[in-house]
Amino acid sequence: MKKRKTIWKATLLVTGIAFVMDSIKKHKKMRELSERVTRIGHCHNDFCLMQGRINQSTEEQIVGIQEEIGSVYEHMEELSKEKMNSRNPE
Repeated sequence: MKKRKTIWKATLLVTGIAFVMDSIKKHKKMRELSERVTRIGHCHNDFCLMQGRINQSTEEQIVGIQEEIGSVYEHMEELSKEKMNSRNPE
């Protein structure tokens, strides 16, 4: 009977130690994951800022190209009018 109680106490002790060790491992893993998520968040924010700058630059380039195309069309229209005027002198 005494041997059974001793085994029972030892089993409970080992189970308790295993539970505490498991809790410590889980806590450590959660802390590591939290740090990784924080680092990923910083990288994501940096990426978004960089992409925003690239998008703004691209938009500015598109506006410049549109203005250039508009200017070319205006010149073509003027040349077309001049050509029509030279053909039909009134």
